[in-house]
Amino acid sequence: MMRSGATNGPPAMANKASRSAFLMIAGLYVSQGLPIGFAFEALPILLRQAGIGLDTIALTPIVALPWILKFLWSPLVDNTWTKRLGRRRSWMIPTQAVLVISLVGLAFVPLGISNMPITAALLLLGSCAGATQNIVTDGFAAEALPHEALGVANALQIGGIVAGAMLGGGGSLILHDLWGVQAALLVLAAVALLSLLPVLSWRESIRPADRTRRKARLPTIIRRRGFGPILLLSLCYGVANAGGFGLSKLVLLEKGWMVSQIGAIAVLSSATVMLIGSPLAAFAIRRFGLWHTMLAGLFVALAPVIAWWWVASGPASPSWVLAGAATVLLGTAVGLISVAASTLAMRFGAQGNQAGTDVAVLQSANVLGEMMIASSAMWLASSMGYANALIGATAATAVVFAIVLWCRESVPSVVLEGAK
Repeated sequence: MMRSGATNGPPAMANKASRSAFLMIAGLYVSQGLPIGFAFEALPILLRQAGIGLDTIALTPIVALPWILKFLWSPLVDNTWTKRLGRRRSWMIPTQAVLVISLVGLAFVPLGISNMPITAALLLLGSCAGATQNIVTDGFAAEALPHEALGVANALQIGGIVAGAMLGGGGSLILHDLWGVQAALLVLAAVALLSLLPVLSWRESIRPADRTRRKARLPTIIRRRGFGPILLLSLCYGVANAGGFGLSKLVLLEKGWMVSQIGAIAVLSSATVMLIGSPLAAFAIRRFGLWHTMLAGLFVALAPVIAWWWVASGPASPSWVLAGAATVLLGTAVGLISVAASTLAMRFGAQGNQAGTDVAVLQSANVLGEMMIASSAMWLASSMGYANALIGATAATAVVFAIVLWCRESVPSVVLEGAK
């Protein structure tokens, strides 16, 4: 199995096994973002272009349901596997194959109201495969990688899923204009197929612990020390992403920006999270510690959220310089917060007996929390205006900062094996 025997120092991270593991999980994380990006960014535009009503298009967020509910079948993923393929490979291969099949199937289903049930079913199938594979990939990383390498693994997770969503969303729209929707989806399927190759070439060994491991069960995580504070943090750390980014794009629309211009800002935000925030977080976690990295991200997030409040409060449309600077700063903050929080969840999972299940529970809580935060932000904006909603987002960010300080004191260090 791709695991280093050493547990500290750069040499452990630099060995060939860790590099192979990083390459494999990076490809899998990118694949997991493909159907989500297509469903949330590209599909609504393509459906509207095909003449489908907004009431039908409004149902597309249901594709994210498997990412909220994945904790329900995470014990099955941890407990069920075949000796011939290995504990994690038994799930990586079939879920990746299902993801490829769903994308190829979408390519051959014409967009239209009569085909919406088939389209929705294939998207849900791909999303379910991606969510299930995310359980497996997180569990593998938590168990197989050295402790100090988990910051890098989670930078690959956040950056990889964002990259996949960019390719599945904006990338597929660009390919649509060049070659059509069928070719765009086949390209996405080809990317997922390529990501399967490192998994096929990997030979997973069966560890003695895999044979004697206790069965994973959802109630087990509830009894673990530190679970309550970490669950609370998982529910609320997405405030900068769901609140700040979500409202900023609507503010730009309100100020008269064209949809294409807002799209460029959306690409800039994703690229910043992927190329600046996530790598910076991996470095900061290793240099300054997990908690300090998360606190730094929340502190940095305050400035762009306040800047968007200032824009929303004024009569003038913001310049590209101001909007771009606020977007880059917020994207950097989101990367720092997300990678640190994901590393926290993975370290917590690594210390238990059911890493895939434990991390899945915390990630499901994060997705649910972001949906609740985004809905609350939209409700505030509709009832009190964008400026007041952004005041609420600023206050919520400050509250989460305080929650992180409390969690740092409440979670025993032994629970996270050296998290600073």
